[in-house]
Amino acid sequence: METQRSLDQTGAETPTPERLTTVRSRGGGIAVTCTPAGLPVAMKLEPAQCRRDLSALADDIVALCRLAGVTAGVRRRAALTADGVPEETLSLLGLPSRADLLAAEDAADTGKARAARTAR
Repeated sequence: METQRSLDQTGAETPTPERLTTVRSRGGGIAVTCTPAGLPVAMKLEPAQCRRDLSALADDIVALCRLAGVTAGVRRRAALTADGVPEETLSLLGLPSRADLLAAEDAADTGKARAARTAR
């Protein structure tokens, strides 16, 4: 049985809602919905966020996009594991682990992405 795919105006496949991941900043002022690759498709900002330093806001949004991509990868890894895919195959696919997810959450929470960029 073939599943119906949704295409946008350019003919590219649009992600279905079950393939999208939404993450929020710890305070909830920023919400980003991303594809499994971490590409943003929707964003919600509280008005106070728009009054922040734009560079810091951009860093936070990028960190949340990375977190969404890692979250989707961890979910995919768990689904493949449940389907019996061996661990060595999952490693070859490069799917993130729970440790990668914890590191991405930490970066989104503490602004490590911003600090790392400033240090360069």
